[in-house]
Amino acid sequence: MSLRAIGTVALLGLVASATACAAGDNPTAGVEQQTDDTTEQQQPSDEVCVPGHQTTCPCPSGDEGIQVCNSDGSGFDSCECAPGDLGPDDPVDTDPCGDGFCGAGEDCHTCTADCGTCEPCNIAPSCDNSTVPPANMPHWSQFDVPKMDYLDAVALQQRLVDAVAEAGPEMRVLVAALDNAPSLDEHPLVTSLREVFDGHPAAADALRRQLNAAGMSTPAAYRAQHPEHRLAAEQDIQAYDVEYPGGSMECGAPLLRVGVSKIKVHEEDDDIANDIVYCVVQAETMTAAEIRVTPKTPNLDEGDEYSFALEAGVFWGQQGVVTPAGHMLITYDCIEADTTAGYQALVDSIGQAAGQIGNVVEGENGWIFDTTAAIAPIVSTGLALDSDDHLFNAQQTIPLDQQLELTNGAFWTVRRAGTHFFSDWDWELTINAWGCAEYGQL
Repeated sequence: MSLRAIGTVALLGLVASATACAAGDNPTAGVEQQTDDTTEQQQPSDEVCVPGHQTTCPCPSGDEGIQVCNSDGSGFDSCECAPGDLGPDDPVDTDPCGDGFCGAGEDCHTCTADCGTCEPCNIAPSCDNSTVPPANMPHWSQFDVPKMDYLDAVALQQRLVDAVAEAGPEMRVLVAALDNAPSLDEHPLVTSLREVFDGHPAAADALRRQLNAAGMSTPAAYRAQHPEHRLAAEQDIQAYDVEYPGGSMECGAPLLRVGVSKIKVHEEDDDIANDIVYCVVQAETMTAAEIRVTPKTPNLDEGDEYSFALEAGVFWGQQGVVTPAGHMLITYDCIEADTTAGYQALVDSIGQAAGQIGNVVEGENGWIFDTTAAIAPIVSTGLALDSDDHLFNAQQTIPLDQQLELTNGAFWTVRRAGTHFFSDWDWELTINAWGCAEYGQL
């Protein structure tokens, strides 16, 4: 028997003796005391354990911990286990960093404890001051496009025929806007575009006429056959195939800005009137598309050139450097406009209406889409067919594996020298590209 138990028994014995003596001196008092004691013993006790008493308890690891009876004896406190031995209700630390293993989701940037320190990135610049291009950039002649195609009426017509037949989301929205019968559940973009066309009735009629010739029949019939999509919800941005697409573990992914820097007229299209030029440039990757309408140039004579303001020419990375995450396809549509052409005003209005699409960022004559649904090229084709404007087209691809090096800055040219009608024309665009890497250090 423990010392504590022995002491308790002795104490009870002394109390019993004292009670007996008191009863002998006063029998009546003894009876009353006995009656009181009996009544008290018959009342149930709330205590389930002795306050302060300790006992063992099982821990999740299989070891034994300690539980202590609380101060009122109503029960034991929670089981106290060794540090690091978690109970069923304790939070579990799921962060793998620090477990000594460089596993999935960890690299030298996110967990140096497991993966070590990254080697410095010495092949790409950091993103400080990356919004503006470097002062001196090399000429990447491998990206030069020596021939912008002149799209004659036959080529323009085929371009529209293909777009009508494909019935892509941009064509469906455009035709729905040309339909004068609003539906109750149509997308807000359709409603906004219809308001734009209502404000440009001559251009809207020209588009209807040219799309009809390309196989559209009527907007109402085409819309019934090809209901418009809700562009904001129908396509999700595709996941990257690799953690740092186009980059490296040390540098991270390349982030770029690309834009039209200037245009030079080596030879005019119009021998009588000087050339007025603007371009619709679209950049597409697997995750996004951006479109830019450059401002109209002033009248350009032979040998003249015009430099665009930085933010007026950028067609990829309009809101700052961004990773393409894949090959980039660039489409250039440049227009030689007559002085009365209202095409740019219409395209500007379309861009403003495109702000109704979810995840579309509207800038100064530029828009960023999370899908490849771009309406402006279709409009430019239709109006070029119906006016005296001349449309010139070129395409090129910027490969993913060259984009990291391109962050250091480079320029190339898109040029066409040829003959159309009785006039030689020779225009040249200069394209600037630059950027940074997520962990660049140059």
